[in-house]
Amino acid sequence: MAINKLRYFAAAVETRNLRKAAEIVGITPGSMSKAIATLEAELGAKLIRPEGRGIEITDTGFSVYNKSALILSEYRRLQESLKSNVVSNDPQLRIGTFEIFSTYFLSSFLVSEFSDHEILALELAPGKMESALLDNVIDFAITYLPAPDSRLQFTEIGTFELAIFGKNHWLKENFENWPFASPTTPVHVQSSEYSSLDMWPQNLQRKIKYRFEMLETALQTSRLGKSVVYCPDFVIHLQNRYFEKEYKLQRLDHPILKRKSDRFKVFLISRKDNHKSFVERKLAKYFRSIK
Repeated sequence: MAINKLRYFAAAVETRNLRKAAEIVGITPGSMSKAIATLEAELGAKLIRPEGRGIEITDTGFSVYNKSALILSEYRRLQESLKSNVVSNDPQLRIGTFEIFSTYFLSSFLVSEFSDHEILALELAPGKMESALLDNVIDFAITYLPAPDSRLQFTEIGTFELAIFGKNHWLKENFENWPFASPTTPVHVQSSEYSSLDMWPQNLQRKIKYRFEMLETALQTSRLGKSVVYCPDFVIHLQNRYFEKEYKLQRLDHPILKRKSDRFKVFLISRKDNHKSFVERKLAKYFRSIK
């Protein structure tokens, strides 16, 4: 599959018009139609349909568009590197993870342990990062919601505890009135028992007042005393380092959660042909140091 076919298709999705897409990428409308038809034949699926003077994108088309974004991004990055004719002596570290780790943990870890490396860090939902590893878009992924795959290696690097965090004044309220800030990012792991990225137990009811895509927004709302969050203890430990006492978040223990002693595993995922074990060792050591 030629990279240009994916690039042409991306332009078609973004413009919803084959003629406009052809103008953007510098080919004729006929060549654009032929390229997408060839891509459809290779994938064995319909990607677009005619709609008035434009086109309609099928569900499969949107899926191909989203999944090819990482490939096109890496390809552009390679082109820019070759055009600049600059060869970096620093090894590259390509990591994928999601906001629980990237908001505070990943930046602290990379600055502390890999300041001499060139870094590529991608935000990837659980279940998506495994695909990025297999497609060689990234070299490592950090997760606590792994999607098992025999082609990948899953190494436990630490454990954490989930709890409710917020301002202490919520302890004076009935639990059913606690306003939770919950993530909107879906979990794409079929084997997981959790449907929410914050892993709230499905058999327990809670009041969700805020639904945020960004973890930092949820944390800020809680720092202002307007919500509570259910998240790993290490996230709060790290975020509390950066704020004065009045904005720090406290653990809010409540009888409704009878799993206080449960520990959840954190995994470093890599391809089985990746032998950079120094990343595994450093990551495990750093994770222990922040507890």
